[in-house]
Amino acid sequence: MSRKRLYGIWYTMKTRCYKEKCINYKNYGGRGITVCNEWQSDFENFYNWALENGYVEGLSIDRIDNNKGYSPENCRWATRIEQANNQRSNHLITYNGKTQTLKQWADELKIPYTSLKSRINNYNFPIEKAFEKTNFKQLRITYNNKTQNLKEWCNELGVKYSTVKSRIQRGWGPIKALETPTKNK
Repeated sequence: MSRKRLYGIWYTMKTRCYKEKCINYKNYGGRGITVCNEWQSDFENFYNWALENGYVEGLSIDRIDNNKGYSPENCRWATRIEQANNQRSNHLITYNGKTQTLKQWADELKIPYTSLKSRINNYNFPIEKAFEKTNFKQLRITYNNKTQNLKEWCNELGVKYSTVKSRIQRGWGPIKALETPTKNK
């Protein structure tokens, strides 16, 4: 059994929680995370629970509540994406009564993650504004008492459309995006 992947998961779980020299100890045992008695002392109990609760190759053990220890009531088998969405370092955002990570919102809204992150963290947009999709084909900009679409302004001012579009997606205002020179000029 010691060559099975589940044995490695069980052994590593215990090491993180009880071996102070383990590189991850500070995030587990150092925070008071433990392994239930049922699993700590008996690999077979853990093995049987794993097989009865959805373990398949490619999944890893995930604690549902990151502040509680490893036990049958607090563990599940998860994909890498599910694990990433359950990290305690995640910034959860509630919008229209639904709470998700920023990455989940980016995927759902089909807005690049870096754009959303920048809008919220760098430009301090309210969530409602950060989550707005910009329809660049209909974006009309008034500048110097003249109104044109973004492509027309880019052509007139000699600025790359892709640069200005990228700036606006990251949260820049349209005028600043048009007026700011590129670094290689």
